[in-house]
Amino acid sequence: MHEEKIKKIFADAFEISEEEVNDDIAYNSYQPWDSLKHLQLVSMLEEELDIELEMDDIIDMSTYQKVREIVMKYLS
Repeated sequence: MHEEKIKKIFADAFEISEEEVNDDIAYNSYQPWDSLKHLQLVSMLEEELDIELEMDDIIDMSTYQKVREIVMKYLS
């Protein structure tokens, strides 16, 4: 359930369909993922999941897979 919610938030942040979200999406190779979108993603994750991400984790969120792994540790 949490993974589906994370995927939906990610898709909403980048204005793409959930079907387009995959583990290959990475900050350095996905053109729409810039610093502004990164902050928007973090804000949406924190607000919608009622979590507060640590700065080291925010910086480490460089792929969709990492985003999912990091957020899941806050939800478990």
